[in-house]
Amino acid sequence: MRLVLLLLGGLLAASSASAACSEIRFAPGASAGEVKGQVIDGEPRCFTFGAGSGQSARLQIFGSDNTCFTVPGIADCRDELTFGTDRRDYQVNVFQLFRKPSHDPFTLRLTIK
Repeated sequence: MRLVLLLLGGLLAASSASAACSEIRFAPGASAGEVKGQVIDGEPRCFTFGAGSGQSARLQIFGSDNTCFTVPGIADCRDELTFGTDRRDYQVNVFQLFRKPSHDPFTLRLTIK
């Protein structure tokens, strides 16, 4: 019973974490979209996007030399990444590379072909 409760708690935490992510949206007919924001020590930003099988996703981050992004299970702390996609949703976490008590601005660009 205890194991079941722990598993359910983990599932709820994971679903609430993904619910807090913002979706990267594209304008109608566009193949790229951008999100802008700021990050500070200990408060990463979370974004999601969906892709089809066999597509190519390119992520780039601009605005500060102290920001990077991670795509869980694919790449850690990058400023640019291109990878082949499967048909699924992806999560992108943006955070400070070196912790500091002030905000770092960023623009995250996603291009899918």
